Amino acid sequence: MRIPISTYRIQFNPFLGFKEAREIVEYLSELGISDIYASPIFKAREGSLHGYDVVDLSKLNPTLGTLEDFEELIKELKNQRMGWIQDLVPNHMSYSGENKMLMDVLESGESSIYFNFFDVDWNHPYDSIKKRILAPFLGRLYGESLEDGEIRLIYDHNGFAINYYDLKFPISMQSYLTIITYKLNTLRKRLGEEHPDFIKLLGIFYSLKNLPAPGEDFTQRYNQIKFIKRMLWELYLKNNEIKKFIEENIQIFNGEKGNPGSFNLLDGLLSEQNFRLSFWKVATEEINYRRFFNINQLISLRIEDEAVFNHTHSLVFKLVEQGKFTGLRIDHIDGLYDPTKYLKRLRENLGELYLVVEKILNVEEDIPHFWPVHGTTGYEFMNYVNGIFCDRSNEKTFDKIYSSFIDSTITYEDLVAEKKRLIIGKYMAEI
Repeated sequence: MRIPISTYRIQFNPFLGFKEAREIVEYLSELGISDIYASPIFKAREGSLHGYDVVDLSKLNPTLGTLEDFEELIKELKNQRMGWIQDLVPNHMSYSGENKMLMDVLESGESSIYFNFFDVDWNHPYDSIKKRILAPFLGRLYGESLEDGEIRLIYDHNGFAINYYDLKFPISMQSYLTIITYKLNTLRKRLGEEHPDFIKLLGIFYSLKNLPAPGEDFTQRYNQIKFIKRMLWELYLKNNEIKKFIEENIQIFNGEKGNPGSFNLLDGLLSEQNFRLSFWKVATEEINYRRFFNINQLISLRIEDEAVFNHTHSLVFKLVEQGKFTGLRIDHIDGLYDPTKYLKRLRENLGELYLVVEKILNVEEDIPHFWPVHGTTGYEFMNYVNGIFCDRSNEKTFDKIYSSFIDSTITYEDLVAEKKRLIIGKYMAEI
């Protein structure tokens, strides 16, 4: 087992990738750095500057460089006899259209193989989000966004989707019928009932109506969905009448600005989805998915589920086995449902690999002795070090200044308790 002596954090981002990091390895070695401590390097949301908004834990982040660039960085570290401690985020992923697992849930609902991957209360007491997941990303009230044409139905080779600025969510497969059967007689008259392409379109309807139900053959369902999307796209590209028909329907569903009644179709379509778009502030009062603190764009995983654990850690374990990672730093360990169980599973797969957790300890708190880790990231030590620069002889003077400023007197302990209740009650409320 490799124990780091001194580490240097590298915050990878599109401007500091694997190539750029490789160029400073020798310099870091000369400084006496024994190991680099890397920010998350797995595929993150496009444009991410920190990597904690991961969308795929099974892939390296392409914005940081190629696989060859990564291998060259590893090679240079080994030449300098340096290790690599990897920051790992097991608690949450990005709630965005780039998260393919989550988008599959939005498209297929209970029939998605990833349905149980995310920490969602699908049986929420509010009818508006029962069997649906809240999507609090609108910049203003839903009705205003709808009637101003900010929420739109779109179509491309990936299928139908709902678009809101840079947000793109797939609609449920059952809603395809709602769209392409609307005013179907218009297309029937244009093409004729015996037209081969019209018959193919009817075949798509049949496939949509006969998709396997939740719990049935996943492989068959996904193959059927793939066939439906490919066939519909081919008809769209090949037949101008079908293309015109689909585009006309999209235009009708998207409504006409200044005509509130014209948005009823789109509103009805949105009510069929496995997600419910809402004003972002709604999340402070009604929410049915666990976030990273109160950040709407970060949705938590059910990492306590063994299938979720194995799926999301496959690449990590592979890189550990190959000797590329010589240590792991586990982010936000207190955010997990069962930290102890998680760490034991990690240890079973990692052997004696160096393992530390991010945990903020109180002055009188110790890390649980039964956790199979080598320690914390050292916040408690940093707290003591920072204390060196504080002159405690001025404590009473600053207390007077603070009390005068807030026009009140309150103990530190009471203030902490009051503000914790405020955050829990207002920003992290769970109905």
